[in-house]
Amino acid sequence: MGGDKDGRVNLEQRDSLLFVSVVVGYEGGEVEVPSVLVDTGSATTVLSIDALAELSIQPEPGDPIRKLRGVGGVEYVFTRRLEKLSLGGVGVGEFEVEVGALDYGFEMNGILGLDFLVEVGAIIDLRRLVLHFDSD
Repeated sequence: MGGDKDGRVNLEQRDSLLFVSVVVGYEGGEVEVPSVLVDTGSATTVLSIDALAELSIQPEPGDPIRKLRGVGGVEYVFTRRLEKLSLGGVGVGEFEVEVGALDYGFEMNGILGLDFLVEVGAIIDLRRLVLHFDSD
């Protein structure tokens, strides 16, 4: 599911859903997060608190807790500004994500939402099951 030299990322199809791996940078550390759902129906990007444990991302006193509603149910999240969120070598610095438990009964460490996909100019090619980026 990694990117290639042309900035293409293979999509992994599981149970009719598409997954990628992303790289998260926070406070000087970096971690690869696998099994992130590509979801154009999600306005925001949400990452699993467990997948970010190596970066010590935890809720802090005073963090507002938001309630997200979606097809999978209700999720309580807090927000965190990352130093980097990238996919296939293309990324965004200083990107805000929501962080929560993401316990939906199957392996999923995050939801890559429309906020990120639009920011990087992602183009999803469903025939070839690849994601690439608009260079304009």
